[in-house]
Amino acid sequence: MNVHRVQMTTLIVVLVAGLVLSAAASASSASSKQRVAIVHNGSSFVLTPLTSGAVKGDTGIASFCCWSDRHTIRDGEAVEINDPKMTLTGKFGTLVARNQIGWVDISDGWSLFTGTWTVIRGTGQYAGLAGGGRGAGIQWPNGKERAHFEGFLVSK
Repeated sequence: MNVHRVQMTTLIVVLVAGLVLSAAASASSASSKQRVAIVHNGSSFVLTPLTSGAVKGDTGIASFCCWSDRHTIRDGEAVEINDPKMTLTGKFGTLVARNQIGWVDISDGWSLFTGTWTVIRGTGQYAGLAGGGRGAGIQWPNGKERAHFEGFLVSK
């Protein structure tokens, strides 16, 4: 009976140790993800960390290039599909991401988009990062744009 208790106690200790190590591994991988928000307004951007991590808040110039142009109908609504490359050149480095967005014309020259973004590469504080998220934006009839992106950045 005593041997059975020792074996059972040993098994419980091993199981608890395994759970603790597993939880610690999950916590460290979850904490390495940093949630960020990027606001694009005209030709500028503001990147704000929403959780703690290696990436600091940054501001600078936003540029978009290399647009595709595909039109489709989704549930009866005309949608323009694009995949522009977004380059954010800030005080702490450059972050380059690929967007997958769908534009919808509202009326009177207004349009809006929703979509996703994925990191391609970076320099400075953005070097060695992966990640991405979702975004949404609006374009006024005069061509001015404003967009908001949120997501996670993580070291590769």
